[in-house]
Amino acid sequence: MNLVLSPLGITLAVAFTVGLAGTLGWMLRVPPPAPRGATSSVRSVEAIRKVLVPILDLGASVRAVELAARLNQGHKAEMVIVYVHEIPLQAPLAMPEKDPRIQRALDAAAFIATQHAITPRTKVNVARQAGHRIVEIALEENADLIVMGISHQNRPNESPLGRVAEHVVRNAHCEVVVDRVPRQKVSLIPTEFS
Repeated sequence: MNLVLSPLGITLAVAFTVGLAGTLGWMLRVPPPAPRGATSSVRSVEAIRKVLVPILDLGASVRAVELAARLNQGHKAEMVIVYVHEIPLQAPLAMPEKDPRIQRALDAAAFIATQHAITPRTKVNVARQAGHRIVEIALEENADLIVMGISHQNRPNESPLGRVAEHVVRNAHCEVVVDRVPRQKVSLIPTEFS
């Protein structure tokens, strides 16, 4: 038997051996350990099963629906969009007549959620104080997360979050995400939905 070594054969053998050694080295490499809180944070976000999005004003709240939908991508959590209509103390606590503004806000919010393959449940509630009612609804619905959008405007003697968001952040039993829209972005958000 006559063994002939050719330069091409030697080159192919060396390339194959180097490639195989590199692949085996990559496969057997142990990844660095994850930081202590990273894995529990991922598990806690994946555990969200129900997201509540209160609609307070059309611009910032509809933006909150977009944020909630993006946070929900891949998790299949249920989304509940609720419009809390505040009734002044002097007026009777009754559901108002069909208000086209409320329906437009709910339609805009539901449209955004459906663009992310989420079929939201919408509802309208009345309350003397919207913050209190949002916390109650979160308890009733057993929500895991509340996502609120607030505008940049606040009244004198109010916290930067505003009266409603401040109450929700302080009293909700679940996580609360507040998206405060900066002044320069307010003009980019529609205040009416056609």
